[in-house]
Amino acid sequence: AGVPCHPAGAQLSQLTLDPPWVPVLWGEKVTLSCRGSGEPGATTTWWHNHELLQWAQGLRHLPSTQLRRGTYRCRGPGAEISPPLSLSFSHESLVLQVPPRALLEGDELWLRCRH
Repeated sequence: AGVPCHPAGAQLSQLTLDPPWVPVLWGEKVTLSCRGSGEPGATTTWWHNHELLQWAQGLRHLPSTQLRRGTYRCRGPGAEISPPLSLSFSHESLVLQVPPRALLEGDELWLRCRH
């Protein structure tokens, strides 16, 4: 049950983390959301570490109580599978957080220090 690939030029699903910072502090409430370009009532499909998440099929949002460390992808209604989003957690009392997205040289980067 691997993750399917998508054709070049296809509209990709948008996978977002709210609030958009990793690592996530243990106990912090976060939500992983998937948005496609199709009808809101259509099915959303989720993968964690390349494994299909059967329990999450049809859900547009995954709550922090269900999230685990690893890589998530989704396919929203009317769109192809999203780019991967890596999620990590921290027990540390002081942590430097960054947005969970790929960066290119020259991109602006926001950092957040939490304690």
